[in-house]
Amino acid sequence: MRPAGLMNPSRTDQSVPRTGSVGAASAVGVTLEPAGGSEQPTTPPIALLQLPA
Repeated sequence: MRPAGLMNPSRTDQSVPRTGSVGAASAVGVTLEPAGGSEQPTTPPIALLQLPA
């Protein structure tokens, strides 16, 4: 897994647009991380979306 951006916790709706190829990614997940993010996930995903092959 790798970071893809941060969400603003004070907003109730938002998106984090991604540009470029997802490469060999098979899923996209959302985790709860410390302020400023982290190099790798520090919690299990609270949302996980499988990408089509």
